[in-house]
Amino acid sequence: MKNLTIYVCESVDDQLLHQTVTRRKRVPAKIYGETGAVKWCREATENDIALCLKIESMDYPASAIPKAIEWGELHRSGYHTGITHLHHFYTKRNYTVMSFLWNKASEYPDVIRDAIWLLLLSYNATHATLMTRVVVKKNSKDFVLTGAQSGVLYISSLPVEKNILTGIKRKLKSFEKAFEYVTHCSGHVEVINASSQKLTQADRSIDYVFTDPPFGDFIPYAEVNQINELWLPHRTDRAAEIIISSSQKKGVSCYQKMMTQVFSEVHRVLRDKSNATVVFHASKAVVWNALCAAYSDAGFKVETTSFLDKKQASFKQVVSDGSVQGDPLILLAKGSTSSRESAPYRILDEAIAECDTKQHMDKRHVYADYINRCLERGLTIELDAKAAYAYISNGIGATV
Repeated sequence: MKNLTIYVCESVDDQLLHQTVTRRKRVPAKIYGETGAVKWCREATENDIALCLKIESMDYPASAIPKAIEWGELHRSGYHTGITHLHHFYTKRNYTVMSFLWNKASEYPDVIRDAIWLLLLSYNATHATLMTRVVVKKNSKDFVLTGAQSGVLYISSLPVEKNILTGIKRKLKSFEKAFEYVTHCSGHVEVINASSQKLTQADRSIDYVFTDPPFGDFIPYAEVNQINELWLPHRTDRAAEIIISSSQKKGVSCYQKMMTQVFSEVHRVLRDKSNATVVFHASKAVVWNALCAAYSDAGFKVETTSFLDKKQASFKQVVSDGSVQGDPLILLAKGSTSSRESAPYRILDEAIAECDTKQHMDKRHVYADYINRCLERGLTIELDAKAAYAYISNGIGATV
């Protein structure tokens, strides 16, 4: 029997859009707070509900203007019901507070304004919106408050309205330390906001490159980043975004072409005896092969590989069938790649044999090892993560 979730909706007057909109209905259930060092929670009272209704009836700041969300891969008809603009991701109170703080920062000189904006945005997408939520954890007596899930625009059925002023105040200490460190640092850091497909550096002027490129179709970064970018004067030009996306009509060949342009630029600016490190993550063989073709066509070969083990899995890694965890590290050097042959299960068997105990085998690490072995030998990657996991689970047989 199919499990159906029914959402209760309500019609409200949207003061920014000047029209009636239908949205998910949300009512206060629990109030969390702190008194000194003591944390507490209680059931929402009639006074709490009345206060929320009073705030809902108040006007938005005069400076607030509606900013449309450009949906792509991440829209879900259930929990995104009625969400068409940026302010729909917030409670009325938190959007008002963010608007006030943002405009107040604009009164300062540019260097101070930008620092305050950075502080606000470091908190905004993770903690200020309806994407903030509570979760249930093992051995916990109550819900655990946490931030938004990375890489998605998921709104839980148990969203949380956090106090932005309290959160920003807590972040101030770490920001103060960071700015103090940078101020007294003897080194020189230059930040260039430009496309990697057309670097500004001179030929053979760079000693080392470290890059973490977009992982194919894994995360639609421009779509996710709207929660922060729509507060800024400009947003990402999606025509220039390197991604595999049905909404943008960009397939694997387009992704490979754009990645080749990037690696060609890296090859141009890198000194002849220098290296580039690539961090990459994909569960589909076709995406891996697009990456390999991109750096090979640009004039790079794989010198060695390693593995970056991330202990905390992302939301997509937890819920996606055939997902991978941890990222292969690829050390590239200038040079040609040898011919690429095919031997999928022989290489996977080698990776399996390296495991200490098959009873405690982590199939995601095995797949990452399989990827690294193929990369180092210049072999075509033929197995998706899902196919490799099925092979591992079905008895771990001999070479096919």
